[in-house]
Amino acid sequence: MSKEKWVEAPEKLAEFAALEGLSREERAKRRIDSVWREVDRSCVVGTRRYLTSIKSGPNTINDTQVQGMTRAIIDNYGRWFEQTRMTYPAVRELDVVLGLTYGTDCTTNNKENQILVKLLEYGFEEEDRTTRPGVLIDKATHSVRVYGQIGKEFWAFVGQPDNPSSAQFVFLEVLLALGRALSEGLAKSDLETRINLRLQQLSAALAKLQFPRKSLPAWIRDDFSEEELFWFATAMTAFYDEGI
Repeated sequence: MSKEKWVEAPEKLAEFAALEGLSREERAKRRIDSVWREVDRSCVVGTRRYLTSIKSGPNTINDTQVQGMTRAIIDNYGRWFEQTRMTYPAVRELDVVLGLTYGTDCTTNNKENQILVKLLEYGFEEEDRTTRPGVLIDKATHSVRVYGQIGKEFWAFVGQPDNPSSAQFVFLEVLLALGRALSEGLAKSDLETRINLRLQQLSAALAKLQFPRKSLPAWIRDDFSEEELFWFATAMTAFYDEGI
């Protein structure tokens, strides 16, 4: 895991801070011209900065968002790099990453790839189809890359942006925390919700989604309840094309 932290881009914070004191209508008008609006988080590792725009899942990007995100990258990637050099003088390269928190290449609606294809018409080219397929780089300076990360790969990227392969199981930590959180929330729910969950658990068990306890590490067997493991197993299926 990287020791570097993901933060809100200081340039975005400054941009939004400049809108303080304006009316809601005026802020909305000014945000249309925002340079940093599509950037959700930023992380610097060594001489490279990573910016990510995060979408919740494989079908959350629609045609309107494709146009907006594509336009934002085309119009702003140069300014992102220039302002990055001002904020972090040691940075020499910028990666812009379109992240989907769950799903696989086979389950997305392909909108993230449409963004990349459109960028090929506006100053970007594929960096290396053999060793880095799907990674675009700007033709002018070869300093700005744009690519997508989905599901397991996205969380590995979050865990170690400069070497995702060394953090490929970060998504399991996320799912274990999610399973525990969902289980705690269920305990406070109404009777109808709890009954419906029992029916879902029965269906899931019949479909062999539930993990046999004896197949799990001792620390999970000891620390996680059946309900927490149910939610963990159910969430896990969103990261694989053929179940688990």
